[in-house]
Amino acid sequence: MPLKQMAKEKEEKGFLKKFGKWAPIIGVAWVLLNIIVPLALLRIPFVHKYLVALTEKLPFAIPGVS
Repeated sequence: MPLKQMAKEKEEKGFLKKFGKWAPIIGVAWVLLNIIVPLALLRIPFVHKYLVALTEKLPFAIPGVS
C-alpha cells in the first residue's frame, strides 16, 4: 500500500509542476465565463427581450430561433 500511495502523491506533484498552480484558477474562470455567466444573463428579462428583438431585426431566418 505505501508504494501506491507514494506513486499517487508523486503523480499529483507532477500535475502541479506541469500545469502550475494557475490551472485550477483558469479552469474555474473558464467555466464561469462560458457557462455560468451566459445562463445567468438569460434569466434577466431585459436581456431576453433584447435578444428576441435582435433576432427579429436579422434579414434572414435562423431555424429554431425565429
